[in-house]
Amino acid sequence: MLNSMDNISFHRMDLPLDEVKPTEKSRRVIVFKTKEYKPRESLLTDLFASSGEVTVAYNFLAGVFTLFFLRALVDDVINHGIPFYHLWLVGWNFDQLPSTLLVWSGMFLSTFVPYTMMKYWAHIPAKKVTALTDSYMLVAYLVYMVSFFYFPLRFLFSSGLNCACSFIITCETTRIAMKVHSFIRENVPRALERKTGGEALKPGEVSTWPSLEQFVYFMFCPAFVYRDEYPRTESIDWSRVRAHATHVFALIEFVNLVFTQFVQPILSSWNPSTVSVTDNIIALFTFIPAGMICLICLFYGLLHSWLNLFSEVMRFADRQFYANWWNSQNMAEYYRNWNLVVHDWLYAYIYKDVAQLIGGRRGLSVAQTAVFFASAAFHEYWFGIAFRVFYPVMFMLYFVFGGIFYAVSRSISDRGVWNIAMWFNLLIGTGMFVAFYGQEWYARNRCAPYSNSLVDFVTPRHWTCTEIH
Repeated sequence: MLNSMDNISFHRMDLPLDEVKPTEKSRRVIVFKTKEYKPRESLLTDLFASSGEVTVAYNFLAGVFTLFFLRALVDDVINHGIPFYHLWLVGWNFDQLPSTLLVWSGMFLSTFVPYTMMKYWAHIPAKKVTALTDSYMLVAYLVYMVSFFYFPLRFLFSSGLNCACSFIITCETTRIAMKVHSFIRENVPRALERKTGGEALKPGEVSTWPSLEQFVYFMFCPAFVYRDEYPRTESIDWSRVRAHATHVFALIEFVNLVFTQFVQPILSSWNPSTVSVTDNIIALFTFIPAGMICLICLFYGLLHSWLNLFSEVMRFADRQFYANWWNSQNMAEYYRNWNLVVHDWLYAYIYKDVAQLIGGRRGLSVAQTAVFFASAAFHEYWFGIAFRVFYPVMFMLYFVFGGIFYAVSRSISDRGVWNIAMWFNLLIGTGMFVAFYGQEWYARNRCAPYSNSLVDFVTPRHWTCTEIH
């Protein structure tokens, strides 16, 4: 159902509408976008092929990586007597990878449950379906979603997974749950059409319901909005696969070098019981370069190399996973362009659904807030569980400061000024992330807990640490 409102021009955050059409009564009808997939390369792939400036930036970062690696190699040999000693952090993070992947396999196989349930419900004739049947299906879906998050988290805590493996569990529960929800959400209208006899079968077809093969392809392809078919390439370019895989491993090592050579040495000698407020503020600025390198590695390693690797292997032709976020003209454009894959899901299943459910200007405002909140909450969920702390830095950065900066950015009309403000926001945010989470991580391992367990859970220890274990 579309919402009609008087004189609405839509310029809100990262969730634009297709268009706003006038009606006969000088009212306007909001028309929401529908995601369309088409063959296209990632922006950086095109820029590398056509722009020497981008290649220079790549070469610069490759040079920085090489220098960091040489520094680590010299330090390993001189101070530890073992080449590649600095890889201890990688080994620590992935120590329980086999058991993590085993649990991940169970998580994936469990998705056949909602697929089967949905198929069964869709093929029940309308005359046999009651409101009670539909209620049972809804409750079963909710129970599945709760269980899907609960049992992997129980394994995570009981096994004491370290950071990287914890991220695998929390990020994959989120990713797979989003995929399952998209499949259900996109196919409920199809199921209702079947029940009312509106399904149009082609000659020789038994059913147009999505096959198991289509479902499995969707679960692995780099798209969060379900479609029966996606544009495909003719063949797999294995040289591209090797290049993207190499970049993924190189960027994991880049982050490892940043932490083992520049972050961990500072934090390992950091005594929270003697550090002043001034020292904490200075630490924020100290860790900005490390945080920014990690941000670039995350973007290039995940949103470009990792997704392009899967696209090439699966012959997925639509590789527009991000847009020109680094040169955004406003905050809305930055939020939208940073991660188009997740943006498509947020737009389709939170923003659009909430806006249509509530209606009016209030519906748009609530939908916008819901998107900000969901994004902030899940970022905090991933990082909080990985580091075993309740220190809502990510939530504050995304939901509170992000919302404030978005409001302020709307008053900045000069593109150059805005771009400087955007980079300042990113730099200070990454510095806060590394400094605050890093300090709290070490405080949790060194400082005595608060006497009250609830207070100890919700209050950062490094704020008032006076006693070292």
